[in-house]
Amino acid sequence: MNTWPSRRSVTAGIASVAFARAMPAAATLRTSETYAIDHAAAKALSNGAAPGLQIAVMHRGRLLLGNGYGLENIARARPVTTHSIFRIGSLTKQFVAACLFRLEELGSLSLGSPADRYLPVLRGKAPFTLLEAIHHTAGLHSDEDEASAPAAASISSQQQLVDAIAAQPKMFDFEPGTAWQYSNANYVVLGAVIEAVTGQSLGQALRALLFKPCGLPFTAVDDGEDIIAHRVTGYSRAADSEPAVWAEAPAIDIIQAGGAGAMRSTASDLCRWHFMLLSGRVLRASSLARLLEPGRLRNGQLSSTNRYSPEDSHYGDMQYAGGLLVSPTNKRPRIVTHYGFINGFSAVLETDLDRMLTLAACLNSDPGPDLPFHDLRRAVFGVRPA
Repeated sequence: MNTWPSRRSVTAGIASVAFARAMPAAATLRTSETYAIDHAAAKALSNGAAPGLQIAVMHRGRLLLGNGYGLENIARARPVTTHSIFRIGSLTKQFVAACLFRLEELGSLSLGSPADRYLPVLRGKAPFTLLEAIHHTAGLHSDEDEASAPAAASISSQQQLVDAIAAQPKMFDFEPGTAWQYSNANYVVLGAVIEAVTGQSLGQALRALLFKPCGLPFTAVDDGEDIIAHRVTGYSRAADSEPAVWAEAPAIDIIQAGGAGAMRSTASDLCRWHFMLLSGRVLRASSLARLLEPGRLRNGQLSSTNRYSPEDSHYGDMQYAGGLLVSPTNKRPRIVTHYGFINGFSAVLETDLDRMLTLAACLNSDPGPDLPFHDLRRAVFGVRPA
């Protein structure tokens, strides 16, 4: 996820990257698999993909591997451990989507209702439903230019971010329900809906409805002022530096990311989250099926049949569902995945539904070509999902 401010500025710094295991892998992983994971991590560090990373693998709720590699903070030479806390960017979206489905189960809202039922500031605008926002078919324009962002010091709720979205000169890229385009504005709006119907902050609502019931002790909606042990520092790599030269990523007040990307977590917590969600321990079976169902346009066609931007062809046959990308139902393995990018951090969370095998990886760097996600998929799943 890219959020205000979108521009990068990098100052020089020297990284001395270490390799350290925080916790040995369980015996249930074959030696070759553990070696392949360790090798992918070591390659990422040597290639300058990130100063540090954290990897976890879980099978049907059992943690098979939880390791830390490299540094969570360069200046203090603090190693990444299993307790290191990373920002997870757009992995936030699946938590927001699941929370909305849970609120519908509780009778607090209807996903088929127009968003302006819950957010009066949207009245008089082109109507779109909560489900269309969840599926990125609402058409909302995401203006992430620094100059258009509300002052962070003035923000105390998701509603204020929605006010800024509603005030954009261009609020929609296309008529709601007619096309698909990934837009952070959709999930900012959804975060505000959660606050409106619960009477709580987004962080409080997600904690009560998801984090606490699922047993996720290291997962929260982040606040830059929170003092937490093992908070990981995010980094940007100086352009064309070889070996890698790192500087702390440009600061961002995380509240600006809202329901689109404001969370923090660990790789092991993320694996547990996918197990709890996908094994039916969070939502009723009918709600989970709807969460995993690919979005459709108002004409009934899959949302992928009309991707608004030609640049989105890289999604291939993966379909966008409830804050998650899902593989076609007739394709094996069945994959549920999403990435998370925000200033100084990159992450991936992916599950093979047929084996209930989950991989989570968190890095403290901006996205780049040397991220180890391909190598990690191959090590954990044996094949690279399409």
